[in-house]
Amino acid sequence: MNKILRNLVAIFIFTTISCSKDDTPSSNSKIIKYELSGTYSGTLIVVYTNPDGVNQIEDNISLPWSKEITLNNPSATTAVVLTAGSEVSGSGQVNEVVTGKIFIGSDLKKTATVNTTSIGYASLNIATLYE
Repeated sequence: MNKILRNLVAIFIFTTISCSKDDTPSSNSKIIKYELSGTYSGTLIVVYTNPDGVNQIEDNISLPWSKEITLNNPSATTAVVLTAGSEVSGSGQVNEVVTGKIFIGSDLKKTATVNTTSIGYASLNIATLYE
């Protein structure tokens, strides 16, 4: 009976330790910061790479906007994206500006600026690889 109990305890300890999830970022993780700024007066739908490396959507965003994340288990081939587009009912005015920036660590990796269309719509798309 003691042998069975010892084996059950050993199995329990092994499965508890081996199945625990480690959510701490890897040692090569860096903070990624997204920024949107400009004169755009409408509201935006924003898509960015979230900590799990998949697209995250935020709706009804006004400028300025920023978000900081830390990627879980990044690699040099992980795409980091920032997209901002006018909402159907949230367009701005003609010749307004939207500027987007992606920082990895303290380095500015990508930046882009767009002007709104003749009906006040904006569309910004930038991407870089995690390096």
